[in-house]
Amino acid sequence: MECIRNYLPDQVGLYYYFVIAIFVFGALYLNDMFNKLNSNSGKRRVINYGYDFHNGPSVWKDIFSDAGGTKQSPVNLVTACSITVPSEIDPLQFSDEFYDIPIEMKLYNSGLNVVLYGKWNGNIRPFLVGGPLEETTYSFLNIRFRWGPTNDEGSEHMINTKRYAMEMQASFVNDKEQECDVLEAARTGKLLIVSYLFSVTPIDNPYLEPVIQALRNLKLPMNCVVICPFPLKLLMPIFSKNYFYYDGSLTFPPCTEGVKWIVQPEPLTISDRQLKKFRKLASCSFRPITCNSRPVQHPNGREILFYD
Repeated sequence: MECIRNYLPDQVGLYYYFVIAIFVFGALYLNDMFNKLNSNSGKRRVINYGYDFHNGPSVWKDIFSDAGGTKQSPVNLVTACSITVPSEIDPLQFSDEFYDIPIEMKLYNSGLNVVLYGKWNGNIRPFLVGGPLEETTYSFLNIRFRWGPTNDEGSEHMINTKRYAMEMQASFVNDKEQECDVLEAARTGKLLIVSYLFSVTPIDNPYLEPVIQALRNLKLPMNCVVICPFPLKLLMPIFSKNYFYYDGSLTFPPCTEGVKWIVQPEPLTISDRQLKKFRKLASCSFRPITCNSRPVQHPNGREILFYD
């Protein structure tokens, strides 16, 4: 019996093999997920990038040709250098669907950021029209959240040289196809992004709580969770004036240009407790996502409009 006992693994050994098995199965799972994404039909493809030194914004120009363009985003939006446009003539309009409760809402950890999706009755999505969009209608696609390692950085856009703790970017597409994604919309010049900034306060933002509560189930990359639906208006305050508009690009690879940007300069609020929940999410390398924002790019003489 003593001889047999010598060949049996002890508790430490069993724990060691268990941890190794978890990592192996995790790696196989992620590989399978990427293969499925990569094998999806037609135009969709996986673009490998990150926010570390070896694959972050500083090297994107060497890998993605569009990242070296002259109309890149984000930018520093300076009120004194912008062109003022009266908004009364043709105000920006949010559709009634912003007030409706979706039939389904999902939150997704992409391994780089958090993405919110929604589905409405009859596939009629919230849409924007008017203002700089004129008569062109842009329908809601998804929302991405971006943050940084501290409460003083995290937003991609700057307002009068000031960065904020977080940025929420809502994508809209001028396309009736329900399956159109952000990359394809940007490539065809049909993408609009409406951006909201967040500053840190001691008090929780109650309208963010459905998202914050769901983050506990998104700690691992590629996880997706269904959340209790709520009107998009609660997360995206409606406005018709006092906003910036400019032509830019995707802020992540392939950094395609031809993207329309509307940036609301008046920040929303988020508490330190809520913001820390985002930083606890794991990336594809199983390390915490502490930063997923691109530094500001040179405006290169672009017109920045301010609708007052």
